[in-house]
Amino acid sequence: MMAEIISKEQKPVPGIDCSEIRIPDEENLGTGTFTILLEHDAMPKINPIVSAIINEPIFQLLVNIDSEVKEVTALIGKADNTPPISREVFILPENIKLPDAHKFEITFKDWEIKDVMMNGDNLERIPV
Repeated sequence: MMAEIISKEQKPVPGIDCSEIRIPDEENLGTGTFTILLEHDAMPKINPIVSAIINEPIFQLLVNIDSEVKEVTALIGKADNTPPISREVFILPENIKLPDAHKFEITFKDWEIKDVMMNGDNLERIPV
């Protein structure tokens, strides 16, 4: 087991208070967790909200939160102009309070998007 990678960014893009990627083993970049904390009132004002972690050419993770179509799309792959290895779409809850400061956690394992959680609850995956 090699060193853990943790990278936190404050206000990386408008609407995001902070984001953090955590990869337990630097030898296995395809497994970890990406956490996004939205600012209060971000969702009603900014659509979509896009957050990405890119380390060319070996890694990229992109999360698109679209409050209009009520979907969260997550992509993971290499940052070398090849298509994503894994792309998954999840549904935002019907009763979502858009102005709240929401927390999203994206879990990935072996280059597959596994889960997206919002405020601690698993979001439902849309079959693609």
